[in-house]
Amino acid sequence: MFNALVAINKMLTKSRPWRISRLLLKQVHEAFGGELRAIIVGGAFTEPQTLQFFYDLGIPVANGYGLTEAGTAITVNDLRPFRADTVGKPLPGMEVRIMNPASDGVGEVAVRGKTVMAGYLNDPELTAETIVDGWLMTGDLGKFDKHGHLQLSGRKKNMIVTEEGKNIYPEDIESVFEGLPVKEFCVFAANYIWPKRSMTGERLVLALHLEQGQPYSDELRREINVRNQRLLNYKRIHGVVLLEEDFPRTASLKIRRNVLAEGLSKLDSATAVLPL
Repeated sequence: MFNALVAINKMLTKSRPWRISRLLLKQVHEAFGGELRAIIVGGAFTEPQTLQFFYDLGIPVANGYGLTEAGTAITVNDLRPFRADTVGKPLPGMEVRIMNPASDGVGEVAVRGKTVMAGYLNDPELTAETIVDGWLMTGDLGKFDKHGHLQLSGRKKNMIVTEEGKNIYPEDIESVFEGLPVKEFCVFAANYIWPKRSMTGERLVLALHLEQGQPYSDELRREINVRNQRLLNYKRIHGVVLLEEDFPRTASLKIRRNVLAEGLSKLDSATAVLPL
């Protein structure tokens, strides 16, 4: 009966939500207080089917997209009409551009506006990578549809965002593995190395360069697991990639992550990533 009522409500409210939803699905709406007109979500990617589910119950969800570096909100779906597969149109004062789009229109999302940060404190190198000609390079991949709505399809940057909306920078995870008995190591978001058109299901991997003649032993694997268990669940690595060459570095001996990631991308992820 519930599914039948939802189907009827979906048919009647296809173009816009009506108060009739509160009559057809009275118990559902009463569970939310009886007067809930809309929900606004942001901070983490929400699956379109979840948004559609609530809309079909008569509770429209305004899906938004933003970054701390941009003063939070960049786009919001204004529900005119409701679109579960987009994050809406740019807000007033926000300029959004798709950089270097592929044949399918997908490219890196860039943002410009008065709320965009000037740069990262005391980190000119990272600032130069992130702010290009006044545009904030978000590291997110997306495209505009024919109605001017932004559709997100994946990430380009070496960062993951959990389902709870927590940002995880792999550089922060590496401190737990300091002192690991290997020549060098580096943590990456797997989707950054092997691009995947998805905003969910992201995983971290640990790239290892062992000492000459050093095997990837059970003892080393146990040591990695022990350290990994110290991390919260959403910060744990899910696999190891072994490399034979020295990591590329800058003049100041910082790992050139983008160059290293490019080399890793040539490996077959199905065989290169060793489970823990």
